[in-house]
Amino acid sequence: MRNNSETQQVQQTQATQEAQHTQATSELLDLIQQTVKQYVSPVAQVANVDSEALKLGFQAIGLYRHKVSLTGEGVTDCMSLITKQATAIERRVLARLFDQAANVPYSQTFAPDSAVRSLICIEDVDAKTDYQNLDLPLLHKQEINGLAYIHHKNLGAIDELSWLPSADQRHIEAMIAERWRPSWQSAKTDEAFIAEFGAYIPNVEAAAQRATRDMEAVLQDESSYTLIHNDLNPGNVLVHNNNDVFFIDWEEARYGSLYLDVPLRCETQSKATAYREALENLGTVIPQAQFEQYHRIATRYLALRFMTWNLNVWKNDDWAKTGLQKYLEMAVS
Repeated sequence: MRNNSETQQVQQTQATQEAQHTQATSELLDLIQQTVKQYVSPVAQVANVDSEALKLGFQAIGLYRHKVSLTGEGVTDCMSLITKQATAIERRVLARLFDQAANVPYSQTFAPDSAVRSLICIEDVDAKTDYQNLDLPLLHKQEINGLAYIHHKNLGAIDELSWLPSADQRHIEAMIAERWRPSWQSAKTDEAFIAEFGAYIPNVEAAAQRATRDMEAVLQDESSYTLIHNDLNPGNVLVHNNNDVFFIDWEEARYGSLYLDVPLRCETQSKATAYREALENLGTVIPQAQFEQYHRIATRYLALRFMTWNLNVWKNDDWAKTGLQKYLEMAVS
């Protein structure tokens, strides 16, 4: 049995936890209300919030979707918002790009200057999107134009973006050695992988041996340095209201070469050409031969980096298997 001292300690712990929960709930509701007033309607009031925890990747810390009921003069609506514990980099990047009218969700936080993860409320970009009824040619164009705009707008802004980490040679080497290499070493000795993809192994090995060395040429071209997303997998590119494309989840953002973004969204020659032309229309001109050379080099590197997840799960996920096939082809292209 517990003595009085132990009982009091348990009660104090419970009381502290309840107080912390109450404070967190109050902060969440205040943040949602502030977000609604700033971006939806200055007279709207939050009447009710139904929250659902989301699990969408290892970086999605404290990620929730909230169905928010609104009231107020002329306001009778329901909307959806996202909250998460976001890094300082993501909060600052979202704020900067939204001010630049880039294709990113609006966001609100009570801790804009905090160096640690802090609560942020974000527009639920594709809450009203009908993914069964999409104009894909239009959306591809919007995606390319939106990415080109972000890159052009922040090109050469090294002083303004001094708070961003750099996508330098050490970053490239770490992605290969720490993210790709362990998964690849395991996969290439797996009998199922050898049976399905064994023909790729020697060529992928050769590509990996020269990947970081080849990337030196790309990284030396400082004229291509800008704010980059650095993690443009399909889950971070969402359709907004069926007619536009928004870029989300900027935790991996860096100051580095635009070629570290482009191949993942412009994997075909026609899309890559469209992106280069979109940049040119904005006033950033890259010679075609140079663009094609650096695009090919970055494609091989990015294929290695981003096949990691697929290497680990392809046997139990057809979508991951299809993605792995794509990345293997990119790596040896």
